[in-house]
Amino acid sequence: MRLLILHDYFLYKGGGERLVISLAKHLKADIATAFIAKDAFDPREAGIPTRELLKESFFSRLPGFRYLQVQFAFLFKTGFLQNYDAIIYSGDCLTALLRAKGKINIAYMHTPPRHLYDSYDDRLREYSWWKRLIFRPFAAFNRWRFTTLSRRFNTIVTNSQHVRERIKRYLHLDAVVVYPPCDTLPFKNLGQGDFFFSWARLYKIKRVHEIVQAFINLPDKKLVVASGGPELAEIQKLAAGHPNIQVLGWVSDTELLEYLGKCFATIYIPVREDFGMTAVESMTAGKPVIGIAEGGLLEIIKDNVNGLLLPSPFNQNNLTKALQKMTPELAHKMEEACLKTASQFTEESFIEGMRAVLQTNRTK
Repeated sequence: MRLLILHDYFLYKGGGERLVISLAKHLKADIATAFIAKDAFDPREAGIPTRELLKESFFSRLPGFRYLQVQFAFLFKTGFLQNYDAIIYSGDCLTALLRAKGKINIAYMHTPPRHLYDSYDDRLREYSWWKRLIFRPFAAFNRWRFTTLSRRFNTIVTNSQHVRERIKRYLHLDAVVVYPPCDTLPFKNLGQGDFFFSWARLYKIKRVHEIVQAFINLPDKKLVVASGGPELAEIQKLAAGHPNIQVLGWVSDTELLEYLGKCFATIYIPVREDFGMTAVESMTAGKPVIGIAEGGLLEIIKDNVNGLLLPSPFNQNNLTKALQKMTPELAHKMEEACLKTASQFTEESFIEGMRAVLQTNRTK
């Protein structure tokens, strides 16, 4: 069976991109994507046959133009789908379903697009009046598009029970949960340094700004932030003049493993996270996580066992209290529980789950 994985685009070095590369490598699948950014993971470097429908450009960094580029590319540049027996879709590349009739079509749905569904009201509150005028019809059309096309899948797979419920609520469809692979890098405990670590992408929804603010108020605590994104310059400016905070931008995998291996705990407090690969990766290195009782993190973090859970909604004082409570001594006591949790989210289990989904669809 010839298998293809469609991924909307490789823009960053994120968990979703690692998942796609892992899946293609182990299932001997090809990859097709709209474009691969220069700072992103590149599946070609792993020897995976990869088709790039477009080339990265200035417009690829502009969300509105990127959306139009990507959707038109998957509609008009995907005639080659007829060469495959089964296609797995990752990200918003559902327009390609219109060119894949008669194929086995499987979604690995990380989430229904959040700006269209659960975060829609948040977006409206953030936008000026003229942006709201544009966004409302855009969102209405794309909710219709995404919901209609989602019904064409043979099977929808997702990454957590939380997102499964989100799919039921907004799309009125069910999904199979196959947890993502969280040991795709050789995460190891390299001892205990004297700092906390964060490597969530620098988007507002990840609340890294709030993490940095907490350490400004706690100059005796040290923080290292190793990631990039739209808020990088703003967060670097916020941290400037505070020697207890380092904001490094993107780092190599080697550096990431070093920082994670030597911190004594990590912080990951996004808004209603889909799953939380970052939290499990932390535990794979034996490092407990300060998280928040929202979204998929409730399936990973057990309060006072393998980390600390902040109450929801987020409150800066609760984060401050958790940072004061999480000492190196407490972190060390949580190490065994962290490793036990991480053992449930392996690459091997992920691949077995996806093979089972493919086999079920082949025999229907």
